[in-house]
Amino acid sequence: MELAGGVDVASRSFRIFATKEDLSVIFSEFQKSIKVHYFKCGRSNKLTEVLDITKEEFFGVNIHGKHLGNQWLVCPEHVIPQKRKNDMLQDENIFFIDQMLNSVSVIVALGGIYHGEAIFPTEISTIWYENSESKMLYSELKKICRRHSQCTVEGYMIGKNAFCGKRQYRFCTINIDSPEDYELRIE
Repeated sequence: MELAGGVDVASRSFRIFATKEDLSVIFSEFQKSIKVHYFKCGRSNKLTEVLDITKEEFFGVNIHGKHLGNQWLVCPEHVIPQKRKNDMLQDENIFFIDQMLNSVSVIVALGGIYHGEAIFPTEISTIWYENSESKMLYSELKKICRRHSQCTVEGYMIGKNAFCGKRQYRFCTINIDSPEDYELRIE
């Protein structure tokens, strides 16, 4: 993958279907193992930082019925993310938080339960895998997710509580309105 300016990057990602309980165990263990902070991704006029992602209002809850949405930039505690300016916007106070300028980071796109009927995956990714600190964050999260997964189906890890809910939830990979053919089938 190549970023603007000709910078080559190595990206990695994995996904896990996990309930709020699964995610709480995973991120509590991660936060004990590595001191990190989280920054809300997207366009904003203020930097939203949290130290414990499990305390966030919509942690483990999918409110939009899509696989995209609740994204957080995860950085080691000594790293303050750089804000990316968008030249298309005239407001000088609006900026973006993402991985583009933040080479020591991973992105966590939190999934979870949607209206008690469906579950969406959490995706952990980085475009800076060749950076040793980013690789360490990514690898540690992946190791913890594997340890707390019941199984892997078609490349998706399945958290233990999510697996117990396999008859209760639709395992949606894209959108709540997508055809059933796009859902993950768990036997």
